[in-house]
Amino acid sequence: MRNIITIFIFTISCASFGQVKKSVNADSVFSSIIGNPNTKLDRKTYTKRVVKEFYELQQNQNKWTAFKEYYGNGKIKEKGVFLNGDSFGIWLTYNKKGKVISKIDYSTSRKIIGNELGFEENFELCKSNADRIIKTHFGLDNKIKLNASRSYWYSENSSGTWFEKRIEKPTEFLLRYSYQATETNTFGIIELHFDSDLNLITKKSKGLPTKKPYQFKISYDEAMKIAKSNNYGLINHQNAFKGSEYLELYFDSNDDSYKWIISNIPKTNWKAIENTNSGTITGIGKTLYIDSSTGLTKETDFGGIINVN
Repeated sequence: MRNIITIFIFTISCASFGQVKKSVNADSVFSSIIGNPNTKLDRKTYTKRVVKEFYELQQNQNKWTAFKEYYGNGKIKEKGVFLNGDSFGIWLTYNKKGKVISKIDYSTSRKIIGNELGFEENFELCKSNADRIIKTHFGLDNKIKLNASRSYWYSENSSGTWFEKRIEKPTEFLLRYSYQATETNTFGIIELHFDSDLNLITKKSKGLPTKKPYQFKISYDEAMKIAKSNNYGLINHQNAFKGSEYLELYFDSNDDSYKWIISNIPKTNWKAIENTNSGTITGIGKTLYIDSSTGLTKETDFGGIINVN
C-alpha cells in the first residue's frame, strides 16, 4: 500500500524486516491524532449500545485514523491506529473488566499478549519460509517488512487476516510485504502465496526479481530529488489523477526491476458517450520512471483513463 509524503507532529520508530527496533509509541501517536485541531470524529452506535469512534486526520496523502470501540457497559474494547487503512503500531483489546487480553504490534508483526489463535506452528513456519525468500531475493540488510494487516489465510469454510482466530487448518496463505522507504512511508510491493504444505505458489506470487539479491540503491528522497530536477512533484493538480502525481514504487516484470514512478498531469479530457451521462476522462501529461537500482530515467506520455458510468 502507498503511504507517501508524510508530515506529522510526532517522531516514531518502526522495525525494518530482519531487525529488532523499538516499537511505535502507540499512546503518543494516538494522542497526537486525537489532539490535532484538524481531526474529525466519526462516532457510530450499534445494537446493544456498542460504540465505535474514528478520529480521522488527513496529512497530505496520508490518512491517519485513531480507532476506539466500546462495550455496552461503556468500557473500552479495542483501540489502535490505522495509516491509510493499514493497522499501524500497537493494537490493544480489553475484556469487559478493562484487562488487556490481546496486544499486537504491527510494526514488528508480533503478537505480544493473547491466546492461541489456532495452528500457530503452521503460521510460524509459513512466515519463516516467507522471510527466507525475502532474504534470498533482497539480502540480509533490507527494508522490507511483513504487512500483517494485509496478509490473509484461507480455509475451506472461512478466511481472515494474519492475527484473526483460525478454526480449521488453512489451505492457503497470502503474505504481503512492504518496502519501508521512511519511518511512516511504505510501499506494498510483494505478494507471496503458499499452499497448505507451505510451498510457494510461484504463479500467484508477485514482486520477486530473478536477479538476487536485488538492491534499492536509489532511496525515496533521492528519487524525489531526481523527479523534481525533471519538474515532477512540484505541483499536485486538482483533478481525478492527483494520486498519480505522488511518487510510487512498482515492480516492472518486463525488465525485472523496481522503478519509482511519478506523473505530471496538468490537463484532462472528457469524452461523453452520446445520449448518456457516461464517458471517459483521459489524463494529459507525462510520466517519469526512475530505476531504483541505477537511477536511470525514462519519460513517457501519461496513459491513464477513467471510465465514468
